[in-house]
Amino acid sequence: MSAFIKSFYHKLFPARQLLIRQNGEVKHVILAPWLQISAVAIILIALVWLAVSSLRIYSQTNKISDIEQSQLSKQQQWQQQNKKQQAQYDKQLAQLAVLEQKHALLQSMIDSLPESMSNPALPVEPPAGELGEQQEVFHEPLVDENPNSAHTLSLSDSVNIEQRFALLDSKYHQSFLQIEQQIERRQHAILAMLKGAGLDSALTRRLDGEMTGTAQGGPLDLFEESKIPAEFLVIADKLLALNKLENLLSELPQTLPAANYYISSSFGLRKDPVNKRHAYHKGVDLAGWHKTEIFAPADGIVLRAGRNGGYGNFIELQHKNGFVTRFGHLNKINVKKGQTVTKNDVIGLMGSTGRSTGTHLHYEVLLNDKHVNPVKITKALSRVR
Repeated sequence: MSAFIKSFYHKLFPARQLLIRQNGEVKHVILAPWLQISAVAIILIALVWLAVSSLRIYSQTNKISDIEQSQLSKQQQWQQQNKKQQAQYDKQLAQLAVLEQKHALLQSMIDSLPESMSNPALPVEPPAGELGEQQEVFHEPLVDENPNSAHTLSLSDSVNIEQRFALLDSKYHQSFLQIEQQIERRQHAILAMLKGAGLDSALTRRLDGEMTGTAQGGPLDLFEESKIPAEFLVIADKLLALNKLENLLSELPQTLPAANYYISSSFGLRKDPVNKRHAYHKGVDLAGWHKTEIFAPADGIVLRAGRNGGYGNFIELQHKNGFVTRFGHLNKINVKKGQTVTKNDVIGLMGSTGRSTGTHLHYEVLLNDKHVNPVKITKALSRVR
């Protein structure tokens, strides 16, 4: 075996001479076998090192490429999540704007409710700042960061905010329904009273009449109706109609025009106190102390003031919605024709002038030139005040 190796060694790596010619001289260099083996070994080692280095560089390049691809994928995922979050945030802002409009409308309704109605509880105001507190900064993911953790937290917060919006929206809906029920009950009571008191014509004239003669105005402050459900605007219209009815009530002669009295003669058929014959009494007689103060039952204008036959000292007032009131047998008249009077102003003093058998006030109420029972109107209005 040793002889074979030596033979193979001498056969492959025999001693070789290299002839080198330089400046006309020829030199020879003998390459010993061990030198040849060393050169071959060095070349082989260099080739192996080069191959290993190339493989390591290639592997490192692939790792870098994979990291870059991973980062690019995470970046794209982050961008998609950021877009989703921005869309969710915009949606929540739109929902918040709707809630704010509902809150403004609800508050306006509560402020506009007539004094005769109890105000329903106002729900909690939409948390305008809470949305911003829940909205976290969504940063770019790092290499060692779990990209799903931030997304999971953001999704959870989004669900919580959606639940809060749903709860607030439900509370507002319940409040609007509560207001609607109160409005309908109040409106039904007023309409029933007006019909029972025979004031249908006054109601029709008031609701169908033009408002051009009234003094109105103010800065324009509209609701953004596109953000408010139509059923809520219907409730608002019902409230406007109710306020018209309430205004009508405030304009009617709601009380009898004296503080201390008793009814000595009712409205309608009676025996005349002077000739004892059957007659029709177009008003009501309120008996009291001499010079008892007589008040205006509603705002109005004095049509007549002075002597008027059997009425004695007489006052006639023109009120809104076709109402006229008359006052007879006065001891003293405190107003004059054309004067504007306010409800509860003292217009005269009780007496016994004209066709009278004692100190009292003859009080008449006319609606569109037709006599109506003052006591009936007063009792009907007292039930809805």
